Amino acid sequence: MRKHMNVLAVLGVFALAMVPVAASAATFGGEVYGAFNTHSMQDWNDAIDLANSSGSNFDNVGSDITGGLDLRMWASPNWMFSAGWEPLFLNSEDSANPGDKLSLNANAYTVTGAYFFPSASNGKYGIGAGLGYYSNSGKLESASSPDVDITGSGVGFHFVGLGEWTVSPGFSVTTTAGYRVAKLTSNELSDGTTTVDSPYDNDYSGFMGRVGLAFYLPTK
Repeated sequence: MRKHMNVLAVLGVFALAMVPVAASAATFGGEVYGAFNTHSMQDWNDAIDLANSSGSNFDNVGSDITGGLDLRMWASPNWMFSAGWEPLFLNSEDSANPGDKLSLNANAYTVTGAYFFPSASNGKYGIGAGLGYYSNSGKLESASSPDVDITGSGVGFHFVGLGEWTVSPGFSVTTTAGYRVAKLTSNELSDGTTTVDSPYDNDYSGFMGRVGLAFYLPTK
C-alpha cells in the first residue's frame, strides 16, 4: 500500500505541475469510484483456448469490476486535472483441474487533464486524455507444478468523456467513459529459480467506465 501511495503522490505532483495557475485559484479534492473495464488480452486468451483444446476448462479473461481513488484539482471552472490509482483484477480458474488458476492482476497509476464545457446548471460535461503507468503482478498456479509469477510494466494512454453533477457544496456525483491503450510487451515469467521473457503480452487495452463520488475542500 505504501508503494501505491508513493506513486500516487508523484503523479499528483506531476499533475499539479502542469497547471500554470496560482494555488489560491484552484479547488482541491478527491474522488472514489467503482469501475467496469474490458481488456483485450489476446495472447493469453489464445493460450487459454489452446489449453482448453487439450482438456483444460479456463474461461477467457476479458473484463473486471473494480474501483479506484483520484486526487483532483480544478484549475478553473473549465479545467480539471487528476492523478489516481486503480487496481485491475483479471482471474480465471480451470474447472477441469481444481487448483490451476491464472491471475493477470495489475495496478494502474494515471494522470488526466480534462476540459469541461461551460454550463449554467449543476451538471457539466467534458473530454479528457492522459497517461498511465501499468505494473502487472500476475501468477499462474498449478496443482502439479511450481507456481509461475507473471511480472512486467509499461506506459499507456487513455481518452475519456466525463460528467459531474454538484449535489451540494463540496460534493458531486461523477461519471467517466472512455478507452485505454495499455499493452505491456516486456513481461517475465519466473518459477522462483528460472526467469524467462514471456511470449505473451499483457494487453489491458479496452473500454473503461466509472461512476463515483467527488469531495472538495472548502475554498475562500
